[in-house]
Amino acid sequence: MYDVISIGSATLDVFLKVPELQVSRTKEVFTGEALLLPYGGKCEVEKLVMSSGGGGTNTAVGFRRLGLNSAVVARCGWDFGGRMVRAELKKEGVDDSLLIQLEGEQTDYSTILIGPDGRGTILVYRGKTRLEKTLIDFSKLAARWFCISHLEGNLDLFAEFLRFAKKNRIKVAFNPGIKEIEKRAALLPLVKDIDLLVINREEAARLTGVDYFDVGVFQKSAAVSEGLVAVTQGAEGVYLFDRQDRLLIADGFKMEMVDATGAGDGFFCGFVAGLIKGWPLEKALKLGIANGASVVTEVGAKTALLYEKNVHNWLAKPLKMRWRK
Repeated sequence: MYDVISIGSATLDVFLKVPELQVSRTKEVFTGEALLLPYGGKCEVEKLVMSSGGGGTNTAVGFRRLGLNSAVVARCGWDFGGRMVRAELKKEGVDDSLLIQLEGEQTDYSTILIGPDGRGTILVYRGKTRLEKTLIDFSKLAARWFCISHLEGNLDLFAEFLRFAKKNRIKVAFNPGIKEIEKRAALLPLVKDIDLLVINREEAARLTGVDYFDVGVFQKSAAVSEGLVAVTQGAEGVYLFDRQDRLLIADGFKMEMVDATGAGDGFFCGFVAGLIKGWPLEKALKLGIANGASVVTEVGAKTALLYEKNVHNWLAKPLKMRWRK
């Protein structure tokens, strides 16, 4: 019996910090900002980090560092990237027996270009490594919690995990990706009864069918989930909606951002770890916020994930929280 099984992606990530990289405001891209590098030139890389990544492996490692018995369900190849994924899971003490590796497949790959403010652009290659029901031995999924990250839009598989969890009294936390959010009509009925939904404010707006996130509109709609719903706002903090229609507003820790990659996974696994440990809601949420804040202080999605021995230092730091009806 695992404390938690992380379900999601496994990738090979390469992080590049390039001093010449600049940010330019432009209407030519949908974000309004673009990264600039000399075209046709050669630029020196100040820092390079190569590691396993993806929501599945990031959260599994986060749970293990926080003292929980964790395993991961993800899919990758037997190539260099896939071998690195398995080696890092073993090194961290995560159970890798549920990792799916097939001959001839390429592991998903990301190059992360880190901008001067710690944000970046991620170049993603996705092979044919989407998780599918036929590849998973559900009889081995004995756990107290499922922690599910994005499934590349595979809502049929998500529904299967929910059916299995309900039958076996397993609690479910879900942090969907853009491909799940885009399927709003099919997603909303599925997340109605899960224990925890974690989304950012842009995703919250999309799920409620509005152009921008409004905390009052979101709270009154009561259309997302009967369980806990955490709406993250990066360094600004978190809105947490509970089962009694109350709202817990928490600030974020103010950190110097080195690399924002993986902060969401850090918050996700930290918060769920606190819930698994049976901590009060405020303490569990603070662990999630601390874990996400720690991640941004180093390059790489796993590098600065908290260890159990360091948690008390973060929990001792002041952080403003207040309940609102």
